[in-house]
Amino acid sequence: MVDDCHWIGCTSYMTATQVADLVRERLRVHSDLPSPAERRRLRESKGLSQQELADIVGVTRGAISHWERGARSIPRGPLLERYVMALRALQECA
Repeated sequence: MVDDCHWIGCTSYMTATQVADLVRERLRVHSDLPSPAERRRLRESKGLSQQELADIVGVTRGAISHWERGARSIPRGPLLERYVMALRALQECA
């Protein structure tokens, strides 16, 4: 997992390779995020309620509802990573 301290602008030294790796990781996470309709389909196909997924990710049920409708921008940082990891797990169980 990528160190979020560097992502938000900490002053510790990073090599060009570390910066490039960090950017690639963030882009990969964003590209792995399914469409809002697919997010809902994945959750429902496994019988999870919005509240159950929210508890796993560490957000409110309302946040999951908004993300599944595309009514709110996607989460950032650690929340995005946890959400994508949960969705990946649902895909793997398909």
